[in-house]
Amino acid sequence: MISRELRDTVRRAYHFRCGYCGVHENEVGSELEIDHFCPLAAGGSDELSNLVYCCSACNRHKSDYWTADERRQLLHPWRDDWALYLREAEDGRLMALNERGELHLRRLQLNRPQLVAVRLERVAQRDNVATLAALQGEIVRIRQHRDELEIRLQKVEAQLAQPDN
Repeated sequence: MISRELRDTVRRAYHFRCGYCGVHENEVGSELEIDHFCPLAAGGSDELSNLVYCCSACNRHKSDYWTADERRQLLHPWRDDWALYLREAEDGRLMALNERGELHLRRLQLNRPQLVAVRLERVAQRDNVATLAALQGEIVRIRQHRDELEIRLQKVEAQLAQPDN
């Protein structure tokens, strides 16, 4: 049994996200689960390095899958560079770059419609943040230009108010 303290440590270590698919607790509406990357029955332990914070769907799909053959292992959230195995397509789906990536993708069913929707929503949010930042920069530029024009207008008005020499 994993203690509450260790569970909280795992939650924080994974930034409250599933180590396999990346969904956040807030996106699923509850705390996630703790998975033993190498199952206890296969010699795994309750060490932090063997514990993965994961959503119930990923935990269910992974189940007790384990092999000592590193070429057939699922990707470990901390030890493996996922960019070597998977990439995200523009349509939100993950694409395998090699056999191990394909194994990981298929075993965990990482192109579930809900996950694709979450990925697309994140892209849209990043785009919105970038657009907002650009608009805020444009507002600053427009305000500066307005201030310059007001100064020029004041100078012209002052010149017009002077009696002819």
